[in-house]
Amino acid sequence: MEPLKDIYSNQWIQFFAKCLHEVDNRIEPPLFRKMVLNQNWPEMELKERMDHLANTMLHFWDGPPKEVFPDILKLVENLRNKGVPDFNFQYIFLNELVSKIGMNEFEMSMLVISKLTIFSSAEFVIRHFYRDHFEPTVKQMYVWSKSKEPMVRRLSSEGSRPFLPWGIGIPNIKKTPNIHIGILETLWDDTNEIVRRSVANHLNDISKIDPNLTLSFCLQRLGKSKELDQSLKHALRTLLKKGNPKALAAFGYKKLVKFDELALNITKQNIKIGETLTFSISLKSKKNTQTKIRLEYKIGFRLASGKISYKIFQLGERYLDLQNAIELTKSHSFRPITTKTYYPGEHELILVANGEETISAKFRLKK
Repeated sequence: MEPLKDIYSNQWIQFFAKCLHEVDNRIEPPLFRKMVLNQNWPEMELKERMDHLANTMLHFWDGPPKEVFPDILKLVENLRNKGVPDFNFQYIFLNELVSKIGMNEFEMSMLVISKLTIFSSAEFVIRHFYRDHFEPTVKQMYVWSKSKEPMVRRLSSEGSRPFLPWGIGIPNIKKTPNIHIGILETLWDDTNEIVRRSVANHLNDISKIDPNLTLSFCLQRLGKSKELDQSLKHALRTLLKKGNPKALAAFGYKKLVKFDELALNITKQNIKIGETLTFSISLKSKKNTQTKIRLEYKIGFRLASGKISYKIFQLGERYLDLQNAIELTKSHSFRPITTKTYYPGEHELILVANGEETISAKFRLKK
């Protein structure tokens, strides 16, 4: 798999430079490409490339916001006309132009962001406005939560998350995780699945600060529909992983399940980085009573420091009784990826059932 940063290929840069020139004929494609593909470009990671693209555009568009913002919107329309779809991660750097030049033009910036977020989500750029204009931004997010545009509604939930991945931290949100609860009350049963997923992620973030707030929100809303229950379950996923009794009981899981037979087997005790760990589990019960089992596995990854960091992965949901044993085989890849570095040494695999660690096995990862 190619690194994500390679979405900005030479071919794409050539296409984008041409689109820029069509909007502003002062921007010559060869010069734009030369400035983007400078000597540092090959070593830049994804976010660095995004920032570099935004800065290169501002080299040409160095005027005030009232002059630059219309050009940005014209560029978006040009890209759409050439078949570039909305909600496009590749063009998320266009939002950065707003924070780089529009921080002192709040209302104008909010108007442009509400248009750009439909083309390429603006949850990262809105964090800069939270940092410098906290209260006005909170009010704006509440307004956006009632927008007719689903991607604008999503922005009001996603951009305000306490722990937005890749987003800059906003201490005031972490200190007062209930500050956006009205937005979540508006959007939790939104007609758009992407909006509902954002609300679930926001609620899950809150559960890491105030578990009772997320529990209270979710438990009083269960039962409206199977689809919405699934969304609320996603919001409670961290508490379910931690074995929170109230979260487990809400979905029919019993705490402290006992098995008559339990086995965990690893196919190879020694695997190399780049290979796949394969393991099998077997759970059996001698009882006729059916028990609902939430299965997960946890891997203790060795870090560069030698310490162990645990991460949990889902195996799924099963029902266990005398006639229905649980037997399954799972593979976990140790192929190097951009967001994860593997270190050789002893690792641990743990089977988790209804939030409780049950049985473990060791294996060794080699270079």
